[in-house]
Amino acid sequence: MTIKNIFSFLLGFALLAFSACSDFVDSYQDDPNNAADAPIEAVLNAAFVGTIIAHEGEDARLACLWSRQFTGSDRQYSALEIYGVNAENFDWDKYYLVAENSKIVIEKSAATNDKLASGIARTLQAHSYGMMASMWGDIPYTEANKFLEIPDPVYDPQPQVYADVQTLLDQAIADLSGGPTNEVIANRDFYFGGDTDEAIENEAAKWSQVASTLKARFALHTGDYTTAISAATKGVKSSADEWIIPHVVGAYNQDQNLYYSFGVSDRAGYMTANVAYLPAILDPGNALYRGNAKTDEAARFAFAFTGEEGAYDLNYSGMWASTAPFPLVSAIETELILAEAEWRGNSNPDAALEHLNNARAILAAQFPDGTYEAYELADFDNGGIASRAGLSRNDALLYEILEEKYVSLMGQMEVFNDVRRTDNFLEIPATSGNQLPQRFLYPQEEIDANINAPDPIPGLFEETPINK
Repeated sequence: MTIKNIFSFLLGFALLAFSACSDFVDSYQDDPNNAADAPIEAVLNAAFVGTIIAHEGEDARLACLWSRQFTGSDRQYSALEIYGVNAENFDWDKYYLVAENSKIVIEKSAATNDKLASGIARTLQAHSYGMMASMWGDIPYTEANKFLEIPDPVYDPQPQVYADVQTLLDQAIADLSGGPTNEVIANRDFYFGGDTDEAIENEAAKWSQVASTLKARFALHTGDYTTAISAATKGVKSSADEWIIPHVVGAYNQDQNLYYSFGVSDRAGYMTANVAYLPAILDPGNALYRGNAKTDEAARFAFAFTGEEGAYDLNYSGMWASTAPFPLVSAIETELILAEAEWRGNSNPDAALEHLNNARAILAAQFPDGTYEAYELADFDNGGIASRAGLSRNDALLYEILEEKYVSLMGQMEVFNDVRRTDNFLEIPATSGNQLPQRFLYPQEEIDANINAPDPIPGLFEETPINK
């Protein structure tokens, strides 16, 4: 990342960032529509930074807390641990702000036929709306962000939002397909841009791969396995092409990793992993350990967590360090989408196993002190090293695919989507009662202000429409 890109990133955080557990729009007084008066690269930069706030912050922590990756250990997080929440715990302004800034970029780019800017903006907008739909279900979409003319936007059905998101991503891929370039945009793009000829030339291709993996992700949400396979084959396949949030300096309230900011700088001890499920299956000393003769998870466990059974915590010198990058779309997600979609859509365990082994090869490169040898189908037979009691060979293979994704996407909101859409196939235990939460609650300010808010308001354990 160039010095100018770092400055752009830090400036965005200085303007838009927040205390790690606060709503960054609480003190935001300007109409976001005023951003239309700013240069297109500045509005796009705001969308870049807003994406970090939305997808690495409080909502990601909560989604993974409820997926038993972490533990709520103190103060309000003790209540969150046992699902003690209400509508006031939630907001979605940050997603709509990213979507609105992206819309402004799309509109402004039309005047100059800037396909790079519009392609990136459509990808960001689709990412925001798709993840919102996954967490809340029905949401305002077609009438959203039209503050003056439509003060009470209608709620679009969740399946329709997903369909519209797929259209946005198709448009993004079309915009990016010709390899458009723009040095000004590239110089502000701290994800894939830069000031070298290579960075400028490759920027559009990298965003196109991200858009393709997002298409595959959202197709998997809706059970469209044909689209998931087709899109994922064009998606992110190498670490060099992953959509990663950089935390170069690690300075507090600037570009610090938000997990570190929360767990060390702001609310130490509120969220640990002391009785979480994730560290238990990664810890070779735990009875739940997922390792076998072909899998040694000791290195990955040590990178992500510290401590021992009953006293686990996040490793703030490793995966959650102040300068640790945070993934939004990765090659391993693409491979595991392909593995599951081949298993479900084509009933093809051989192809599913191939993509699972591709994911394991990525892990072998990432953790050279670990072991991730390629599996054979026989390993999933009854009595095999990767078998599961009571499951057939094929179901044991599916279990391994889903569990690998649960581990590999640790800390990301997508983990919560997978747990819910698969009816908790991994049988992750609840912390209270016998059911995991099924959605985020509609924000209280939305319920109070929008006459079109759902009535009755769905509860925490009511599945979203596509998961019913």
